[in-house]
Amino acid sequence: MHFRILGSLQAGVDGTTMPLGGVIKRRLLAYLLLNANRVVATHKLLDVLWPDETPRTARKMIGNAVRGLRLDLAHGAADTRAALLTCAPGYQLRVAPDAVDLFLFRRHVERGRTEAGAGDHVTAARTLRGALDLWRGAALADLADGALNWPELDALESERLGALEDYFEAGLAIGRHHEILGELQTAVAEDPLRERLSGQLMVALYRCGRQTDALSVFRGIRTELVERFGLEPSRELRRLERSILEHAPDLEVPASPPGERHRAPERARVATLVAQQPPRRPEAPDARDAPAVSRVLARVGRDHRREHRVVDRPEDGGRPCTGHRSSPRRTRVSVVLAWVRHDLSDDHDLDGVQHAMADIEAVLRQQSSQNGGTVGPVTAPVFSAVFGIDGPRRDDATRAVRTAFALRDRIDGSRPRTRPSWLRLHVAVVTGDACLSYLPAHSGVPTVTGDAVDRGFRLLAMAPRGQVRVCEVTRQATEAQISYHLGPEPPEGWEAVRVRTGAGQGRAETRAPEPSGPPEGPGLARLTARSL
Repeated sequence: MHFRILGSLQAGVDGTTMPLGGVIKRRLLAYLLLNANRVVATHKLLDVLWPDETPRTARKMIGNAVRGLRLDLAHGAADTRAALLTCAPGYQLRVAPDAVDLFLFRRHVERGRTEAGAGDHVTAARTLRGALDLWRGAALADLADGALNWPELDALESERLGALEDYFEAGLAIGRHHEILGELQTAVAEDPLRERLSGQLMVALYRCGRQTDALSVFRGIRTELVERFGLEPSRELRRLERSILEHAPDLEVPASPPGERHRAPERARVATLVAQQPPRRPEAPDARDAPAVSRVLARVGRDHRREHRVVDRPEDGGRPCTGHRSSPRRTRVSVVLAWVRHDLSDDHDLDGVQHAMADIEAVLRQQSSQNGGTVGPVTAPVFSAVFGIDGPRRDDATRAVRTAFALRDRIDGSRPRTRPSWLRLHVAVVTGDACLSYLPAHSGVPTVTGDAVDRGFRLLAMAPRGQVRVCEVTRQATEAQISYHLGPEPPEGWEAVRVRTGAGQGRAETRAPEPSGPPEGPGLARLTARSL
């Protein structure tokens, strides 16, 4: 006799399905199968069969159901693999391990995990797929109505999801991201707060050349966690997001000789921690450009974090660099990032491209000098300016937004005949703690790194053409001087519209105290949960 509970409840002998009678009898068999080979007390059966109100004849009804089940089991008299025994203080359904699909599922999952642990991901994927194929729907789908709230069913669903995640991980390890992508998206949509699934979907999308979609998955789960629970994603998921932004080599499929594909070297466990991708906003970077856009921003982000340092230039207002320091320090900065996009159609004048880029750089230098900022080294097509390098001022964020406005108005606000129609400018402003590192080869010129710079590039990738998008920290620091649209809120960033009427134009250098304590590495100090 065989029993199936991974789906609707079924029992059969020699391939023939047996009728199981009424609801009480079926529920009793189902619960005994969930606890097969264990004694279940009668008072426990009373609770699970009648969770709201136990009828006076409940014990008699259980006795009648037990007798009926024993008659059903007698149909397989020659088959001694199932027996319903009376064992104080209740009953025990004794069955052979291969007589219940749940036992088969668990055995396959255990074997698949052992194979994956040994590096045989091809075999592991096949074994785990076989385990998952035993499921025909939700466990006990025909009985699990609103009145049936058994913890064992929740535990079974957790087992299924764990096996599904292991299957996806094995598939990713052998380069089957295209094959599992659809099933991954469905699984994440059904359970958007399961971080491991979301992390696996991010990896699969990234490997399919859909980097922006991968980052949208992260934004979706982060928004859910922050809005509903006030929590940030796990460290593993945040580390995965950063790896995608930086095109980290360990995200690629590990190469192995064709003859050894089934023995691919074991990779570090995928950072596993969708919500649906937010609808694209008008004039945002075209999704068809996503692979190229992500490659450019990732390269620029790496170069920016590695090379971003203060340059002592007369055109930057003559603000000298601080002297050489032997140890790193942490300080608060505001960063303006301007991304210039254009295509290379045959009818475009390449000299015009060069002149436009030079004009943008000149405007940024002029406005940064006027507002007390420093232009970073140019890593075209992204230009940057930093405020607060020589010590934070309370109005650094306002100075940065004013600089962004001037750049936006000069480029996107100019007359069509002076602004090439093929030129697209995207601007973002972020504020946060950064680490200033002083390397011997840089002769006292600091290198600027940290989460603020990383958030800037994420925000820049979502900034529509002609808008200035800022993070929540920047908005809070400037809302007395700058007008903002009420939406969209983070993680897409706030749209800065204009300087408020009557806002002071003075730029007195009001210094704010620098953060104390040693740098905290890549994480640095945490910003508010609403910031990007």
